[in-house]
Amino acid sequence: MMALAAPHLSDAQPARPSRNVATKDAPKVNLDGWQMTATEITLPPGAPSGAKHHHPGFVIGYVIDGQYNFAVNDQPPTVVKAGEMFFESFDAPGQVHSTSGNASATQPVKFLAIVFTKKGDPVTIPG
Repeated sequence: MMALAAPHLSDAQPARPSRNVATKDAPKVNLDGWQMTATEITLPPGAPSGAKHHHPGFVIGYVIDGQYNFAVNDQPPTVVKAGEMFFESFDAPGQVHSTSGNASATQPVKFLAIVFTKKGDPVTIPG
């Protein structure tokens, strides 16, 4: 009969470094009947802002590489850098994403957009 030994502390994986990227109160919505769509987007250097649009739900974004130019409604654009997050329509669904583009003329930007919407609603609405 073979005996199984419990791993010793020295056999355990070392703790992996971690950092808290962002903390934000969640919107006041019941997520029953909602879905989440995660999309990785890469924009080439100098890509202009996309057309104004909005989401019927809310968006959490994370910049993987590069610098992302971002603004909602009439807020001034801000540059979100690799390792940082942005929030869209988090306080009130339907806010207009007025600026969206690559902030660099020489490097691409890659970001992950996680969009929460009611099932059956479009992810993005022009205008």
